[in-house]
Amino acid sequence: MLAKELTFVAYAEAGGLVMGARCPVILTSRADDDEARLASCAVAALYSAWVRRS
Repeated sequence: MLAKELTFVAYAEAGGLVMGARCPVILTSRADDDEARLASCAVAALYSAWVRRS
């Protein structure tokens, strides 16, 4: 709920990611713009690179 509030009131960008699967699963909302979707992809790529190094 806090993430939605920050997104709509403070114009924050949020990225969603499900961790624990074999590969990162990106979560986006239908209301997300291109920047939010790109942020989710960036977080997934960073997490994937971190898992490979561990």
